[in-house]
Amino acid sequence: MALRRAARTARVFPRQAQGGVEVRHHWLHVVIVLCALALMAPAASPDDYQDGVRAFGAGDFAAAVTAFEKAVQVNPQSAPAWSYLGCAQLRVQRVDDAITSLAKAAQLDSTSADIHNNLGNALLAKGETALAIIEYQRALFLAPAMTDARYNLGNARLAAGELDGAIKDYKLVLGADAKHAPAHGNLGVALQRKGDLEGAMAEYREAVRLQPGNAEFQLNLGMAARTSRSLDEAQAALGAAAQADPASFLAHLNLGLVQLERGELEPAAASFRRAAEIQSDDFAARYNLGLALARQQKYQEAVAAYTDALKVKSVDPRALSNLGAAYLALDKVDDAIAVLEKAIRTAPAFPLGHLNLAVAYMKKGDAEKAVEQWERAARLAPTDPAPQEALADYYFRKGDLDAAQTHYVELLKLRPDHLGALNNVGLIHYRRGEYELATEVFTRALQVDPNYALAINNLGIVLEAQGRPQEALRRYRKALDVDPNYQDARSNLERLQLPRPAAKTG
Repeated sequence: MALRRAARTARVFPRQAQGGVEVRHHWLHVVIVLCALALMAPAASPDDYQDGVRAFGAGDFAAAVTAFEKAVQVNPQSAPAWSYLGCAQLRVQRVDDAITSLAKAAQLDSTSADIHNNLGNALLAKGETALAIIEYQRALFLAPAMTDARYNLGNARLAAGELDGAIKDYKLVLGADAKHAPAHGNLGVALQRKGDLEGAMAEYREAVRLQPGNAEFQLNLGMAARTSRSLDEAQAALGAAAQADPASFLAHLNLGLVQLERGELEPAAASFRRAAEIQSDDFAARYNLGLALARQQKYQEAVAAYTDALKVKSVDPRALSNLGAAYLALDKVDDAIAVLEKAIRTAPAFPLGHLNLAVAYMKKGDAEKAVEQWERAARLAPTDPAPQEALADYYFRKGDLDAAQTHYVELLKLRPDHLGALNNVGLIHYRRGEYELATEVFTRALQVDPNYALAINNLGIVLEAQGRPQEALRRYRKALDVDPNYQDARSNLERLQLPRPAAKTG
């Protein structure tokens, strides 16, 4: 008859560092107002000007630039030609040239709200938010009802971090046009940055309702829903974003994160692979791919994913630690030790690296180094039960009951309901002959889980040692009721039920 210890309190090593990527919310690209708004062809170079207008209207902005450059050479005083030229240059990413051309147009015609609005667009594209705001305000002074300028002013304020002003501008746009989907979308971004997630999601939903095929709107809704833990909505929106824009890195990456959180590991891996294809130099896609593969126990593939991630970010301690954990799962202990030692050199205060290195040293047979790493992890992460659990189990197996009890007590401070720790502390008291204390601890375990068969059987053994066989019998029967295949409890019951030989008489 022997008490049974918990068959390790919980197998927690090696552990994977959890994945995640910073959720980046887009404010939508500014609407570039086409320049063909009440702009008249100049008297000179009409052919070049009209060629430029036709090319611009057809979306051939490079040809439009060429035509309007000829037009302004012939008539450098033509504000419309300079304005069109600036808009075309902006469309082909010649931002500095666009600013120069639109500033020239504004100099020639300071009364055109369209020119000021488009100059604001060029300045905003350059990152000159303060100057962009001034140009949008000039446009609105000239045309107070100009919705495009008001919307773009909101964008500039959003880019500058002036959230209250941006919210006010977007609401003014929506007051004039309730179906302005981009204003709903960007109002959502501004509200979310203000901390109003519920209000933000309402705006994202309205933007999606108005333009369900817009990948940007679906992306922002999906990421916000993920933040609010509305995973069904997040997955639906991010899936729609990925479908609407198959080249959207953020859509595939965040869709993978939602799938990973939901335990949909194969789809998550597929999403991360697609994200990695889109951005070949991205760390997060490869790191999270490693997580999805490791959780499927595809450790060889996980090793490849973490290795690729480390090509991008060679000293990331999470990736190094997870690579080490994958090597351990493949029993490549020396490779694991090499990687994990690099992890803790890179980040000496990273507890998980020390935890997994301890496991590697134990597999290597170096208990002294393993204990050293667990102790370091315990100091670095005093609220993490894992190192205390590992140390307690190690000393328990070694037979050092005092050290084991010390660490089980620390573990129970962090996890008062830890059944394995309670059972083993009870066992320690039993081995010392401290039956009352053992009974108290086993009873405490059964208060946590009345059907914990191991503690029920062990309590029976303690009661039997105290000379209380009938109470012990009840415990053995109860253990078998809970687990009919529990052989120790069956053996104890049968042994205690054997008839005792009659006492001899003289």
